Amino acid sequence: MIVSPRFFPVFKPLAFAAELVAASGAHGAKTTEGAAAYDPWAFDLTLYMWFPGIDGNFSAGPLGDSLSLSFIDIAGKMSSFPMAFNGHFEAHYERLGFYLDGNYMGMDFKPHFDKVSKATSMELGVMDYGVSYRLFGSLASEQAAQWEERSRSNILDIYAGGRTIWLGTQVDVKGIGSSSGSKSFTAPVIGSRIVAEFLPKWFLLLDGNAGGFCADNVKFTAAGLGAIGYHTTLFGIPSSVEAGYKALKIDVNSGGAVAANVTLNGPFVGQTGYR
Repeated sequence: MIVSPRFFPVFKPLAFAAELVAASGAHGAKTTEGAAAYDPWAFDLTLYMWFPGIDGNFSAGPLGDSLSLSFIDIAGKMSSFPMAFNGHFEAHYERLGFYLDGNYMGMDFKPHFDKVSKATSMELGVMDYGVSYRLFGSLASEQAAQWEERSRSNILDIYAGGRTIWLGTQVDVKGIGSSSGSKSFTAPVIGSRIVAEFLPKWFLLLDGNAGGFCADNVKFTAAGLGAIGYHTTLFGIPSSVEAGYKALKIDVNSGGAVAANVTLNGPFVGQTGYR
């Protein structure tokens, strides 16, 4: 499978976020603990792998297809290995925050051999971004500075922002022809996140959001995840590892060129670095 280069500019903000975390870490290294002043800023960067199944239907022009496959089923029906890129960045100032989350996956499915031989492919990119506010719990800067302490507080964040969805589909039907289309959609989302510490180094993460409201042909979109995490230190950097389950719902219709009403859900694993 060839990943479309036109989509990669959407992920330039994530590359910038990674550079920002690295630069802030280098700046912090120049300051000794004894002379360190209070810094209201904090950053974290998560890289994760998501293994979703897919359930729903999508269309390109006059042709469409429907799929209901687990990730294991998908692996057996792919004509090439699925490409996926996932990352999440947050910057915090006191109780205010900014977040950026990117997902991309490309799937090429083998032809079906039922009534009509049909092959489909789908490229899906989702970029979430917005601002958050910590209603209660420790500030992100306090958590990073006091990483080795065994007592932590529970956290509740609320956030609002946008979700940009890039969708490219192609449907090939034997004896009829093929049709393809691509389009981007942007709609508002609102959500909240809870981090509950239930053991000195273990925590529970719950995050959910919803939006769309028919803005820019997005009828509805929602996402949710639940994970168990473990606080640790890797190479001297405050870190955590997480494992859980993530779901994403997308219902978009451009009015002819491309449409999709699909749910992607499956397990994920990730690692987060804090500064």
